[in-house]
Amino acid sequence: MGQWVNINRNKRSRGVMYKSRGFSVWTLLIVIVVLICGILPAVKSIPSVLEYFSVRRAVTFAKDHAANRKEVAGYFDKQAQIDQISSIKGEDLDVQEDEAGRVRAIDFSYRTEIPVYGAVSLLITYSGTQH
Repeated sequence: MGQWVNINRNKRSRGVMYKSRGFSVWTLLIVIVVLICGILPAVKSIPSVLEYFSVRRAVTFAKDHAANRKEVAGYFDKQAQIDQISSIKGEDLDVQEDEAGRVRAIDFSYRTEIPVYGAVSLLITYSGTQH
């Protein structure tokens, strides 16, 4: 162990400099700020994404149980009340019927605005079709 100390002293005395490796405090601060700027919008959009999956589930429920356009809106609105969906109503759904009047497909599309930083907002457009 005594030799190790002497070797290091000899290298220092000869002018050999070792460059330290790793992050400086400023680099770490910049990395943290960049991560926050990327993660914060994602975290704030989670409730909107969960609502989208609730809308898809409500549209599927309405398609499976309804026989016509009016019933689709009614079933969707009932399920939307249970799942607390506020972005879209049953009357906003685009119901496609066949010649016999049966529901063939249901399309939906809506936008959600999520405030991120002060005046900066994230606008997400959701759409889907249930066949």
